[in-house]
Amino acid sequence: MNVGLALEQALDAAIERQHALCLVLDTAAAENSHLELDHWEVPYFSLFAGTPEESLIEIAPLLIPLNELDPGTKNRVFDWVQKLAYAAPCLSWFETDAAPSQIANHLRRFHVVGLTEGQSMLMRWYDTRILPIWFACLTDEQTQVFTARTSGWGYVDRFGAVALAVQEEAQTADFPSSPVFNAPMIELTDTQYGLLVDSTELDVLIKHLRQIIPDELKRVPVRVLTEFVSKYQQEAVSAGFDDIDRQAQYLVLALYTTGEGTEAPEFKALLKRPPLALDEFARGIQELPDEASNAGMPLWDGTQKVPDGKSPKQEVMNA
Repeated sequence: MNVGLALEQALDAAIERQHALCLVLDTAAAENSHLELDHWEVPYFSLFAGTPEESLIEIAPLLIPLNELDPGTKNRVFDWVQKLAYAAPCLSWFETDAAPSQIANHLRRFHVVGLTEGQSMLMRWYDTRILPIWFACLTDEQTQVFTARTSGWGYVDRFGAVALAVQEEAQTADFPSSPVFNAPMIELTDTQYGLLVDSTELDVLIKHLRQIIPDELKRVPVRVLTEFVSKYQQEAVSAGFDDIDRQAQYLVLALYTTGEGTEAPEFKALLKRPPLALDEFARGIQELPDEASNAGMPLWDGTQKVPDGKSPKQEVMNA
């Protein structure tokens, strides 16, 4: 569904229920968006307000209430956020029966979450690569705490598609009280923390690979690349490579051969006793016979085995 249409339908439904519809824009992916909103005189609330990051308004998550916008401004905002959401996973929205200032104050309380052994971390739930994992890992009770007085959460995912968070209508009558001694509103278990970390490690690896072979990966659709890297990252982890550098070397071979190189007998033999040192693993890949390193077509080009004279043996040294 078109993002603008999804927002129009969500706003109409909220107005019919005499509720507000609010956008959440992660401006870390669209820096200085507050200047555009200021120019259009569109009200917003920084979710960094009252936190140590308060001064970082240029990258703050912004809550933007829509109900009071005139039709022209509303259409301008819809067109603008649609372009931002297609460019980066930064847009979500929800319906609320609370005043925008109240819901902003509530959501600011999830800026930090607790971890085991008294640790804590900043929680970027408004990044829509993380948002669905956030909802999936919370317990029912934690979900009710987070979504108090809200419903109908939607977002634009990493592929530019409109998605709905799996959530029932809000059941909490009012906002929950804050814990004593400024403790975080939500404490994550090690399992919950692991799910969130896993969701970010994939993006870190993709970013690293884009630095190694930037031109080639620009030719691969985002969905195709993400699903491919996710699959072979899992294979690399299963082979004992839990660090990003050796995972990247594994992925370079996979990308240059659409996975065929990782099935070559010589590479399988290398994995039986995988080198622990980064340079040893790189050397092992360099020493693979051409039959392994040229076993398949590159993911980005099915017409030639090695584009522009490059090879995985060369690029693995850059990983």
